[in-house]
Order: sequence, then C-alpha cells, then structure tokens
Amino acid sequence: MIMFMVDHFGNEATDVGNANWIYMQHNLIRQYALGNYKQLVDAITKDYAMLRYLNGYLNVASAPDENYGRELLELFTLGKGPDSKYTENDVKEAAKVLTGWRVNGTTYTTFFDSTRHSTVNKTFSSFFNNTVITGRTGATAGQLELNDLLNMIFAQQEVSKFIVRKLYRWFIYYTIDSATEANVITPLAEIFRNNNYEIKPVLSALFKSEHF
Repeated sequence: MIMFMVDHFGNEATDVGNANWIYMQHNLIRQYALGNYKQLVDAITKDYAMLRYLNGYLNVASAPDENYGRELLELFTLGKGPDSKYTENDVKEAAKVLTGWRVNGTTYTTFFDSTRHSTVNKTFSSFFNNTVITGRTGATAGQLELNDLLNMIFAQQEVSKFIVRKLYRWFIYYTIDSATEANVITPLAEIFRNNNYEIKPVLSALFKSEHF
C-alpha cells in the first residue's frame, strides 16, 4: 500500500529537490496507508514535498496556481471517468481555496499565511451542487476552507469508485469490464463510503473475495 500510495501521489524527488522532504512524505504515507484516505488527502495537501512539487507554496490570492487543485481533482480524488464532471472553473475555484500555504526551508515545516489567502467566496459547478465555499480570514481560514473543499469532493460517489478502480488495477488486473464494475467495483466503493473512506475494510473485502 505504501508503494501504491507513492505511485498514486506521484512526486518526483528530482523536482522536489531534497531527500529529507521525500522522506517526510513517505513517513506521512506510512502513517495513513491502511488508515483513512480522506485524512491522508488532507495531510498530503499540506505536505512539504507536495507543496514544493505542485507549486502550492507559490499559490497566492493575487495569482492562484492551479497545479495542485487540478491534480487533486483529476489524479487524487475524482479521476477523469465519464461520471466525473467537474469543470475547468472548479479547478480555478479550488486553487483559490488552497491559497496561502507556505513552507519553511529551515525547519522543514509548512504553515498557513493568511495574508496570501484569497478571502472571496468560491462557487463551484452543478456537479458539486453549486456549492459555495465561504471565503474566510484569519489564521484558521486555510484549514477551514480546505475542510469544506474536501467535504464537497468526498460527497461525490465517484471518489470511492475512482480509488477502488485504482486498487483493483494495482492488485488484480488492469482491465475492468462491465461485470467487474457491477459486481466488484460498485460494492467495494459502497464499503469505502460506508466506512467513511477507511482503506482497510475495502482491502479486507477485496482480498477475502472469491473474485480475488
């Protein structure tokens, strides 16, 4: 699962630029590899290596950087399947939510800088039920808006299906036909959602299945 997650989040050491930061990210992944996926996404959003790799530390209100917001939707949560219908504007609004996170190169820590955060309301598409994330100010603004963003994303059933499909392709087979989608992916995705995105119940059901 550590290999799966490292591959899933896909940082490159040469671009991150410091082995210590990669080590820190691997420790983070080890902490959550059999734990809660939503909590892992929250933590890795603020991870030093990830902020460096996808320019999150450069994401400011005056010039929102869409790199991490795009990957968050496309690679880490919703994917690009036929039922994943977020829009380009959703990426832009997510980028605004994520403004203000910074890195400290001396202490190897990350922190939120409210002076760099976009305080405007962020409005999302009908795919997200036209959700509006209220712009906030102050030291807690970054985490509060990130919570809202992840709650909105993980309310979509496509998150569970996307991650389960990736697990299936990693551990079983690269092709998912209609029967597998209906008889394996859909029920596993339901287990994932019903367990509040805990990873272990999904793996347990998969590895104990006759299909496996």
